[in-house]
Amino acid sequence: MNKIILVQPPDPNGTRILRDHMGRFGVKSFVYDLLPPLDLAYSASLLEKNEFEVEIIDCPASGVEKTKAITNIAKKYPDFVVINTSGISESSDLDFANKVKNVTDTFVGVIGPYINYYYKNVFSDEIDVVIRGDIEYTILELAKNIPLKDIKGITFKKNGKIIQNPERELIKNLDELPFPAYHLLPMKKYSYWYLPKRPFTTFQSSRGCPFRCIYCPYSVGFGSFWRKRSTDNVLSELTLLKEKYKVKSILFRDQIFTFDMKRAEEICDKISKESMDIEWRCETRADYLSNELMIKMKKAGCIGIHMGVESGDANLSKTVAKVGLNLDKTKEIFHYAREMGLNTRAFFIIGLPGETKETIEKTLEFAREIKANDYIFNSVTPFPGTKLHEIAEKNGWIVNKNWENFIVDETVMRNDNLTEDDIRYFVKKANKEFSKTSLEDVKKVLNWRGVNIVFSEPKLVANYILKVILNGFRSGDLNE
Repeated sequence: MNKIILVQPPDPNGTRILRDHMGRFGVKSFVYDLLPPLDLAYSASLLEKNEFEVEIIDCPASGVEKTKAITNIAKKYPDFVVINTSGISESSDLDFANKVKNVTDTFVGVIGPYINYYYKNVFSDEIDVVIRGDIEYTILELAKNIPLKDIKGITFKKNGKIIQNPERELIKNLDELPFPAYHLLPMKKYSYWYLPKRPFTTFQSSRGCPFRCIYCPYSVGFGSFWRKRSTDNVLSELTLLKEKYKVKSILFRDQIFTFDMKRAEEICDKISKESMDIEWRCETRADYLSNELMIKMKKAGCIGIHMGVESGDANLSKTVAKVGLNLDKTKEIFHYAREMGLNTRAFFIIGLPGETKETIEKTLEFAREIKANDYIFNSVTPFPGTKLHEIAEKNGWIVNKNWENFIVDETVMRNDNLTEDDIRYFVKKANKEFSKTSLEDVKKVLNWRGVNIVFSEPKLVANYILKVILNGFRSGDLNE
């Protein structure tokens, strides 16, 4: 194979999809957010290193609709096309993949962790291969025309039979991957509500989450083995982004940015020493933060930290919510962050096994006590591959098995104490109580990017406004 095209497909009409969020299962987001497909960019750089001709087509960022994108791909006569997918955009993404195959008759592969569990429903005569796990080396081996039977981490069809090869070992040394192929992306197009300075991009300095919380898809999408890049490797890429692409803000997409707190301090010290002047945000756990670390983070340009709390009930927190998370420690961290002027986003889940109306009230009370800047209350979602999915299936709790509804702002399950209507009611109630829209939020919408979206994507904006009217403003609509 010589010519390879990696595609971020168009979003379904009237939506904005962030396919790398929620452990790569995807989320629907605010119209303003456009994030680069880092998984495709990593794959592209490895292919280029091995002297393949590569192109990335990011349809949402480039404003390319489905028919035009397929026509453009066909004109390029590719040997291999890889298409990114997510569960919540499954039908649209797979329709795109099938049409690419029909028009080009090229070799077509798809990526997306939900496919690991629903691959029998994904395969059609058009799709040639499903790529699982860490995708970079798998895509490289496919490009090299290695026999399918010898490639780990893929599922394919042969003589009408679906064959699932063994899993590929996760990439342990992330430094061996070349930096993402930013030069193949429309870098000036990307934007993020909570980091308004542009140019903006995302960044990944580690992968994986070892905690295996029963509800969380992170270990499904990124592995349960935490892997890090060296601090020098991280700083080299940050320097590239600053000097070549003039990047002013970064969202770290690590599942737990401060899992190795000493390493996080070293990264912050190096950023501060280089006076990089980049604003950034990250996601982590409250029990993997300290006052001293947050001081260094702020000095290095951090303006916000996103943390999952999930439940304010002590018993639920110990048993089925955030594994090992101490609520008193959590309260302290939010307090320290507030004192030093770091913005905090707190994520909660309503409807976990054992949840009752009483435990929900404890969660709401705890949320009031921590005084976060932003709150996101989500319905419990039994993502496939998680322990919660097994429990929910066994107990008959899943009330909606349409995969595209498996998103955290829809309610697809109940528990023994709460109906799906109960969970839906309390999620809506919580988000209305804790929602807030500031003057700064309004300014962001009224800048050139926000105004441009109104004119270029009116249906998407109209759908969002309708959602706000029906359900109330919800900070989570703007990101995770």
